[in-house]
Amino acid sequence: MKYLFIIYIILMLNNISFSYVFNIGSTGLLLPYSLGIISYLKNNNIKSNKLIGTSGGAFCSIIYNYENNLSHDKLWYDIFNLNKNTTIGLHNLGLFQKNTINYLINRYNDNYTNFDNINIIVTKYNSILSKEKIIFDNFDNNTDLLYKCYCSSYIPYISGNKYYYKYNNNKFLDGAFNKKSKIENNKYEYLTNNDIKININCNLWDRKFNLDNRYYLDIKNSKELFDYGWKDTEKNFHLLFKN
Repeated sequence: MKYLFIIYIILMLNNISFSYVFNIGSTGLLLPYSLGIISYLKNNNIKSNKLIGTSGGAFCSIIYNYENNLSHDKLWYDIFNLNKNTTIGLHNLGLFQKNTINYLINRYNDNYTNFDNINIIVTKYNSILSKEKIIFDNFDNNTDLLYKCYCSSYIPYISGNKYYYKYNNNKFLDGAFNKKSKIENNKYEYLTNNDIKININCNLWDRKFNLDNRYYLDIKNSKELFDYGWKDTEKNFHLLFKN
């Protein structure tokens, strides 16, 4: 924590206000690892009022934004509404995504309105030869927000039975697709010189995952990944602020 304290003192002496921007990337089935990272940050009062989410990172952004208790069991049982016998793999990932959307729509009903700080990256599908990355930063309500998260995490023929997901008369793919494409709209204009951007993804701390971690999730595997994310961040925390 000493590095963060030094940064804070320097900024205060120069009368500089700053905010943390969490850029949470795609997760695949390593989702609990990213959740462990953001749980550690929130538990240690590293609060973000700007969130950029891509694919599974879009759901991480929502969970970070709305949940105070980010313990693993809370996430598994209460937020994703899973039971101890659930196993998630590529064969049932689409069903898990759809169930999660429906459950979170009910959980985060329109009594929750704090989504102005969330930005969701998606890949817009125009044709087989034309794809573009765009950012959703405007949401009608939480239902709209969650379906746009689904757009951001839609994997062709795995999340559904089509190559793309159609929403509001547009076609979308996972936001992590077409990585070479630049953001066509919204850019990152909301980033200022006083923002500290923290990129969060499964490669953040160079951990080597085994095949079990990558291809299926059960409660034991999920807890292991979550703990890895927490402990890796605790160990390397000071590196987040190193330019």
